[in-house]
Amino acid sequence: MSECSPAISEAGVYPVSEDTLLLARFVERAGRVGVAVEVGCGSGLATLELARRSEYTVGVDISEQAALAAKSRVERLPNVDVVVSDRLSALRERSADLVVSNPPYLPCDYCSEPLWCGGTSGVEFSAKLALQAAEVLKENGSFVVLASSLADVESLVELMREVLGEVAVEEEYRIGLFETLYILRARKIPLHSDDIPEKVLRGKGEGAEQDVRPPSL
Repeated sequence: MSECSPAISEAGVYPVSEDTLLLARFVERAGRVGVAVEVGCGSGLATLELARRSEYTVGVDISEQAALAAKSRVERLPNVDVVVSDRLSALRERSADLVVSNPPYLPCDYCSEPLWCGGTSGVEFSAKLALQAAEVLKENGSFVVLASSLADVESLVELMREVLGEVAVEEEYRIGLFETLYILRARKIPLHSDDIPEKVLRGKGEGAEQDVRPPSL
């Protein structure tokens, strides 16, 4: 957990924007999975689409305000949990089939503008998320993340390939004259068979970087 996490937890809700819709449309076209996770669930649009296509979905956001918004959107569905936590620290190893995220991806200081800034090169947030996804995903599971042409996408792809395996650019979307958004998808290359986990979320004292809890009204 970073020193600026307390301030980030009060950052609010990322507004539904072109990138939100891009990820939601991608999820709509995806096949069914067992366990799906959205990191940075914001208002819960993509979390809702994941829940319609999975046996169980977890929406994660470090902002309690965002988690409440997502919880409100998906509360009628029985197969969704929304939790307040940092990235994938709430998830057990080899527990998810699919992890998706529309992360902060612009090259600027994450602590100052956590809704948009992904770090100095724009990919620091996503790089840490990819490392966690390598632990959380089952073999053959997929990590799907948005990235911007304004950031150091090449280094992110290299890291994803190193820790997960196969990486592909699934979609490109032009924004204005100077920016292109990419949907990157990495598949975790099989090494051995995974047992079905009895539980998905970590419990108290199991190594979460901060308290894991549902958003409170």
